[in-house]
Amino acid sequence: MRAKHLVIVLFFLLCIALFAANPGFVVANNNCVGLKTYVETLRDEALDQPVTNVFTTWHDPAGSLPGYCEVTGRIFPETDFAVRLPAIWNGRSIHFGGGGWDGYVGAVDATSLQLGYASSTSNGGHVGRPPVPVLDGSFGLKDPYYDTFIGGTNPYSCQKIVDFGNRALREAPLLAKQIINWYYGMDALYSYYSGGSTGGREGLVSAQKDYDLYDGLYIMFPTGGHIPVCSRGLWNSIQGAELLPIFSTKAIALHNAVYGKCDSVDGLIDGVIEDPRKCNFDHLTDLPACPGDVDAEGCFTLAHRTALKEIFTGPHNSTGQLYIGTPLSAEWLRDPADPASTGFGAALYDVLMPDLFKYIVFDPPPGPDWDMMSFDWETDPDIVKASTCQQCYDPPGCTNTVIYTLTDELDAVTYSPNVAPNMGGFAPLKDKGGKIVQWHGWSDALVSPLTSSILYDTVLADDAETPSFWKLYMAPGVGHGDPAIGWPPTWTEGFGALVEWVEKGVEPVAIIGTRAENAAWGWPVRTRPICPYPEVARYKGAGSIDEAANFTCATVVPATVDIKQTKVKVGKGSFKAMMTIPEGYTFGNKKDISAAVSEGASAKRIDLNKKKGI
Repeated sequence: MRAKHLVIVLFFLLCIALFAANPGFVVANNNCVGLKTYVETLRDEALDQPVTNVFTTWHDPAGSLPGYCEVTGRIFPETDFAVRLPAIWNGRSIHFGGGGWDGYVGAVDATSLQLGYASSTSNGGHVGRPPVPVLDGSFGLKDPYYDTFIGGTNPYSCQKIVDFGNRALREAPLLAKQIINWYYGMDALYSYYSGGSTGGREGLVSAQKDYDLYDGLYIMFPTGGHIPVCSRGLWNSIQGAELLPIFSTKAIALHNAVYGKCDSVDGLIDGVIEDPRKCNFDHLTDLPACPGDVDAEGCFTLAHRTALKEIFTGPHNSTGQLYIGTPLSAEWLRDPADPASTGFGAALYDVLMPDLFKYIVFDPPPGPDWDMMSFDWETDPDIVKASTCQQCYDPPGCTNTVIYTLTDELDAVTYSPNVAPNMGGFAPLKDKGGKIVQWHGWSDALVSPLTSSILYDTVLADDAETPSFWKLYMAPGVGHGDPAIGWPPTWTEGFGALVEWVEKGVEPVAIIGTRAENAAWGWPVRTRPICPYPEVARYKGAGSIDEAANFTCATVVPATVDIKQTKVKVGKGSFKAMMTIPEGYTFGNKKDISAAVSEGASAKRIDLNKKKGI
């Protein structure tokens, strides 16, 4: 009998030891009712105000969702949050970012719950206006103008701006950590962040300002800086004002011109532009001009071509470049015969842009009838950059008033005059061992993908060890979170790579993107490696171009090519070319060059010199 008891005790201790070494699934106590009482004792970090409006709900298993406890509440003044606690927990937590102007608490993420993650999310620091709710920028409209344009009062407008910019990104996951500890009786062993667009900006803020909260951050197509992104959207909307109403008559011609010149630059005609920066395209000369400069379908007047070139160039004035432009490849069409399938409309008008100027950055605010054409690009950008708000914390006397500079509160990254992190930089995250996996679609018309590539280049130039904690993936053919004509990383491939890196030290390499089959558009299933920036995927010269196995990640080396024979019969024959490799690269080993292609046709290597040429 004593031996039997001994075996049971030893077995129980062994289970504890195994769990401590390798976290498995933890069954929660499911005490949702008791959780409400506990959460009502909590206070926020910055203002030391009590958590209010606390409710807890137990959700029974339904369909593919497991049972879970949900707690919601409010952080003063208007940050609503939700924490979802699965009955069977995997020992990890994840905080989800928002989108657009935020204003609502994110819905349940089924995938994370199914995988056993305890998750949290918030409304980004403010509640959208009823009754819809209206998810706009009016939350930042100060008194007495709020009553003039909206009706009522908004005494914490400045605090809501700060909360939208960064405070809500800290307070909600901080509370979630305490709630998780109470509910499961232990802290999460690993904590993650995931967000795209505005949520991507929030991820870049969190990686700098709240690095202590996370072990890994999954950042998707981030807006970077809220004020400069809206400024670029304003520039594009002004340039595209004349073109937008008639763009359906131009979309196919624009696509054909850009993709006709740029698709083959990467050596493969596959309907996708691997790196649009490599294409030398001039909108003034490469777009079909309308005869006599009279507008007609399928051609572009000088005004149209100039507007498109300005969108490509980006905002500028007499002092120089103000922000990043829209790179080529955003002109994609899902269906080459259907202008309605274009993604370029977002480059012609940004629906989120006007609210910044209507309600927030000008004093006095012009309100909902603001005319975007009135923006003075010589003087107003400086006014916008210097814009402030002030918040009184002890009304009615207001002896404690804080003034906030909006660019400091809203922008994870600055872009003028130089690109730079704006919330403290990424060194502290690197020093604590945190990791970032980030991706952005090269064909994003709403948020320029150059915001991601240039930021990464800037940080890399300052710290050569940046790839040791941060991997950027630029996804060809992908729009703003939209598969478009390319292949985005899936949750499994993207976020899964982050988890493997954080928990097992497996450094990510190529992430396999997948484009689903679509018979109506003539799409087969396509997989393709998305390579860690600045590497790009290159076709090996054999096999299906729809299979990832037939591609390799390569570092592009600039070289000069001298074609010795210019007359080649189409579809037959070959020609000789001498490739001169820049000094400093050694290609004596044949393995160094896996393949050479010319618009999909393979080339045979002939060693003329063991150190140069193919």
